[in-house]
Amino acid sequence: MTKTATHHTETRLPHLAFAPLRAILLAEAKEHGLTATDTAADGLRIVTCYGDYVFRTNATGLHARIEAPRADWLFALKDGLTERITELSPDTGRDMRWSGGDEAGVRPPNFQLIEIREIAPLGRDFLRITATSEDLTRFGTDAIHFRLILPPEGLETPEWPSIAPNGATVWPSGHKALHRPVYTLRHVDPAAGTFTFDLFRHEGGRATEWAGKVRPGTVVGLTGPGGGGLVETSAITLYADETGFPAVARIVESLPQNATGIAVLSAGAGADCGYPMPTHPGIEIHWTPGRIDLAARAIAERKDHPNHFLWFAGEQRQARTLRDWCRSTDLDVRAHSIAAYWTDRRDA
Repeated sequence: MTKTATHHTETRLPHLAFAPLRAILLAEAKEHGLTATDTAADGLRIVTCYGDYVFRTNATGLHARIEAPRADWLFALKDGLTERITELSPDTGRDMRWSGGDEAGVRPPNFQLIEIREIAPLGRDFLRITATSEDLTRFGTDAIHFRLILPPEGLETPEWPSIAPNGATVWPSGHKALHRPVYTLRHVDPAAGTFTFDLFRHEGGRATEWAGKVRPGTVVGLTGPGGGGLVETSAITLYADETGFPAVARIVESLPQNATGIAVLSAGAGADCGYPMPTHPGIEIHWTPGRIDLAARAIAERKDHPNHFLWFAGEQRQARTLRDWCRSTDLDVRAHSIAAYWTDRRDA
């Protein structure tokens, strides 16, 4: 990683053989465009934008270490790995104990409560929601997304997440299960403790139903920051459907004045959706009405912009198709941003 790793934690991974885990980790690193180094038979390092996973075997067994420049990123990486290890080996997940771990039973350090202040229509298909937060100091430009944590409708006393002895986040289950959709911070004012995010309204969406009923003063949860950050480039091509419009807006308005590029935006109503996309002197906005295959469009147009930063946000299978195409043409996925913002389960 490029930033100094000032925070670290480690654990032994009992009951778990390294060879099959190593194969799984290498496959997942390839799938998500992560760098794998130190790939000897007895070790492995996976480099992410938030920190590194390091695995080593010695006389006492298999060990994992996580290194990160920030405490909240360290926790997020630890939480993710603990969950993944538990899926592979429940016994290992149960017996893991991270060094310097957070006290069991307390709330995760990346979780906080927020209060909804205002809900206002935005164009035809969006709502802009303003909320106050306990602490926004961690929300900068290197991670612009968060998870909105919504309790079930009608539950008077929500149960919020806590930390288990193995360091994993324990999420309520059953009738107390929480909904955790991801959104982009559209505007942030850490001094005032306020932020806004834009919610795309779509039929059948649980968050859409919540947003249609929520009232100012409602308290819900938030975890983050997470996801990708703003892009540092002077040449970019962006592809997104409505789920990615808020992120595109933040990126476009953050680009330097000499930047050039194109944003291809797929919306059911095209420009008539009314989403307030910021203007930029060097960025052409192309609205496409109806539903198009954004991955196919990106592949077809890559030859016209071979040196542009490629940024994609859309459906999961399209994102996978685009990543696979990039690998087949030796386009380094790690040097671009190709993200799945939602999954079409109609054909699943």
